[in-house]
Amino acid sequence: MSSRFRLFILVLCLALMSVGIVRAQDVELNVVGFVVPLEEQGTPLDDAYKAFIGGFQEAHPGVTVNALETPPEFDTQLLVDLAAGTAPDIWNQDGSTISRLIDNGYVLDMQECVELVPELNLDRFFPSVLAIHQPEPDGPIYGLPNDFTPMVIYYNVKSFERAGVELPKAGWTWDEFVDTAMRLTLDANGNNATSADFDSENVVQWGFRVRRFVFEWIYRVWQNGGDVISPDGSTASGYLDSPEAIAAITWLRDLVTVQKVAPPPTTLDQLTQQLGFLDLFLKGDFAMFDRGHWELVGLRANALFEPGIFGVVGQPQGTNRATVLYESGFVIRADIPEEKKLAACQFVEAATNLEYQNTKVLTGIAISGNQEAAAAAIEKSPDPAIEQAFYDEVEFGRAPYGAAFASWPTIEELLNSMMERILAGGEVEAEVAVAVEEINRELSR
Repeated sequence: MSSRFRLFILVLCLALMSVGIVRAQDVELNVVGFVVPLEEQGTPLDDAYKAFIGGFQEAHPGVTVNALETPPEFDTQLLVDLAAGTAPDIWNQDGSTISRLIDNGYVLDMQECVELVPELNLDRFFPSVLAIHQPEPDGPIYGLPNDFTPMVIYYNVKSFERAGVELPKAGWTWDEFVDTAMRLTLDANGNNATSADFDSENVVQWGFRVRRFVFEWIYRVWQNGGDVISPDGSTASGYLDSPEAIAAITWLRDLVTVQKVAPPPTTLDQLTQQLGFLDLFLKGDFAMFDRGHWELVGLRANALFEPGIFGVVGQPQGTNRATVLYESGFVIRADIPEEKKLAACQFVEAATNLEYQNTKVLTGIAISGNQEAAAAAIEKSPDPAIEQAFYDEVEFGRAPYGAAFASWPTIEELLNSMMERILAGGEVEAEVAVAVEEINRELSR
């Protein structure tokens, strides 16, 4: 072979590699997140997964995608596999637990993918959602958004009609929320919680549901200008026990103990043991509750569902308008072999581009992380007004604490326990003081 011909071949290979056509060798990608459970095989989602995998392999000859089932207790098993070097190459990571992977150096900086795959434009993502994967501004990006949801308030239209209350509108205040919840809470005689004759021991329609779980109330603290942990993750002192946080937690407790628009924990447990909560909501026994986009699936599949029976509205605002964004995104393991890296980056680009992300509307589980796909899904969805309400809340969303603090899962349990004691009658400041001490102990480890 002449030197000129060898030079021609080298130049051709380099040119083809620059557009992702040439590979060093055939590669196999082990990917978690594109296999449906057995009972969902043959569904539109199953078909969409198979079409995507097949289309990707056709567009990238030599790349074989091994689509793996998500194992039980995936987050726990993943840590074991990453430490052992046996983890999948790509998976869908919950943003609420990604920090511990970042801190251990387990996930790839996606800036490497941007350099390898020029068509991977980060402008396709919602900035606030992309920021969940970027702990420091202009720093490394550990993963790219797949889908997400802000937390909103679901309301039963018939419950509002029964109580003679106007439907809520975005931008409402805490005071308006409390007044609405009180007028929605009805006893067996038709009196609402604003009436002097209201019988709180004989409620037939509750205005709201309050639970201990921090994922359903953390944004109340933000709405009141407070926080739970310092920005550097070093302490809860001066944050969880700040006047703003104490007032938000007290406001939430008072919905149960003072305004009596939400049942106490024991009553709620008794109600849901007799009938599932979604049944109670669709019957109108509960007028409002906090939840994410995923709840649409269960509600629409419920035997009591009928079109127009419920709507959603953004969170009420205190001093701020705020909610939380619960998200999952595609990540690549940091130690992926170099010969696989280009193919892995190409896979993530394909999985986050418009063509694939348009399939999100098939399930309704979440909003696409791709802005264009999310906007297009509004008119394609069964109820465009509901989809629009979710979309409108994105700008007020904040990253979950687990995206920033590796110890958040443990702290979350401490906060759940704190709120359980408070809703059961514990004194707010005393219980918060106990929680601050416990959280500080965890943060100092």
